[in-house]
This record gives sequence, C-alpha cells and structure tokens, in this order.
Amino acid sequence: MSSIAVEYYDKKFGDDRSAAFIHLVREIGEIAFAMEKNNVEHAKMEITESAALLYYLASKYNLNLDANMKIVYSKKLDMLKSAQKA
Repeated sequence: MSSIAVEYYDKKFGDDRSAAFIHLVREIGEIAFAMEKNNVEHAKMEITESAALLYYLASKYNLNLDANMKIVYSKKLDMLKSAQKA
C-alpha cells in the first residue's frame, strides 16, 4: 500500500471518510474531463490521485487493497477463463 499517500490523506482528512469519498468522486470526474479533452498527462495525474484516495479509504477499513485485489481478481480471472473455454 502506498504509505505516503495514506499519510498525506490522514493529515488532510483524518478519520473523515465522507470528505475523502467526496474528494474521490471529484477526482473521478476530473479523469472523465481529461479523457474528454484527450489530455493524457491530466488523466494520469487524476488517476494517481484517485488511486491514492482509494488506498487511504482502504486503510480506514484495515484493508490491504493490493492483497485483496489479488485474491478477488484471481478468482474472477479463473471464472472468466473457465467461461471462455465452455
């Protein structure tokens, strides 16, 4: 997990998950805006900020996001591969 991003958002939001989520939604909107304008560098920055906010929110729920994604998506990938063989 990106500890520097979690530290930054801990200082910015403390335990205010709602404020962090609202900020995340705004960042998602910025990704859409960057894509609309075909501004790759802006999109990269907003994706980075969105991912950092997700790491922060995961930390508030004591969730190891990387490990959980590996577990969840390994299963999903296996199911998808099985379905494609059928």
